[in-house]
Amino acid sequence: MKQLFILFLFISFIFVSCQQEEEITLHESGIVVDYTGTGNCGLVIELDNGNQIQPLYYPEGFTFTHGQRVLVDYVELLNVIPGCNRGTACEIMNVEELSCTPFVDLYYNNYDSLSRDPIYIHEAFVDGNCLQIKLSYSGGCQEHTVDLARIHPSCGTPPLPPPTFEIRHNANNDLCEAFITKEFRFDISSLIDEGEAEFVLMAKLTDGKTYNKVFKLIVED
Repeated sequence: MKQLFILFLFISFIFVSCQQEEEITLHESGIVVDYTGTGNCGLVIELDNGNQIQPLYYPEGFTFTHGQRVLVDYVELLNVIPGCNRGTACEIMNVEELSCTPFVDLYYNNYDSLSRDPIYIHEAFVDGNCLQIKLSYSGGCQEHTVDLARIHPSCGTPPLPPPTFEIRHNANNDLCEAFITKEFRFDISSLIDEGEAEFVLMAKLTDGKTYNKVFKLIVED
């Protein structure tokens, strides 16, 4: 009986130890990559240490967006086998946005370097130093890229127009017709530093029209 009791304690100790290992909170920074439309994948955080994690649970009210740099406290869910083969499933305990994605500068000599495949825009708004955009496109068979490009005028003679941005989408000749929706956050802090009061956002839309909207900036005195 005594031996059985000791064996029971030993097994219990191993079980508790394993449970404690699973609940270790890790602290890392990384970049959010949205693989929606690629296999069974969705949002993945590519950590600076080379690992990948999939945030299955995270604080309510926080929105992960493609290209976003974040600092996370997380617990690996080792008993969960995700359908996506990119990293370990996890629960995000705390998350902090470190930065959003930088935009690309386009001039006369490289204006056509980024594709202008059509998109559908659900919403776009300024959130602090970032421009947040929710958009959709047809695809599902190829990897797409979406950039925010600042279009610099060829002539710099005053008075200059407000800064103009274009959403540049490269579909990589994707002929599939799944409706893919993603969110992006782009860094526009340089406009605020320049003292700009507004900017223009343009995009080629799926209905053949051109999106053209003026956004106001809050510039501190």
